[in-house]
Amino acid sequence: MTCVVVNDASCLIDLKKGQLLHVLQGLPYQFIVPLPIREEELLDFTAEEWRMLEDGGFVTYDLPSEEVAQVFALKREHSRLSANDCFALVTTSCQDRGILLTGDNLLRKVATARAVRVHGVLWIIDELNAAEACEVELLISALQIWRDDDAVFLPVGEIDKRLRRFGA
Repeated sequence: MTCVVVNDASCLIDLKKGQLLHVLQGLPYQFIVPLPIREEELLDFTAEEWRMLEDGGFVTYDLPSEEVAQVFALKREHSRLSANDCFALVTTSCQDRGILLTGDNLLRKVATARAVRVHGVLWIIDELNAAEACEVELLISALQIWRDDDAVFLPVGEIDKRLRRFGA
């Protein structure tokens, strides 16, 4: 059975900045985005970019009412999480073999405490490399873009470690 990767907005935005969206289809995962995140937070994605994502297997997930109720309960329990963080976590929790893809530290902590598997975009770099889903030069470029972008909050030491591994 294929693992389902639920994407929060920050990771999708970082993957877009790193110009990696088009190669995600080379990974053995089903990628989904909760509908509220797509509608509210990713307004800078063009219709063409969404089409490319959907052509690559991305699915927009519309939570059923019982899962929306879980979102509200989670938000009451963890008021510091954003509503969209709650949508991402509940969506992941309700998937068989779900993986939450996020860069948000609080969301990571809450997900881990609930035994939800969590990774960030650096894991995607590792997965793309292991699957040989794209040229190493593309991975190097993404890492360099992220390292040099003040709006991307990734550990520079981890970026540099990967750059050294890739010979950059």
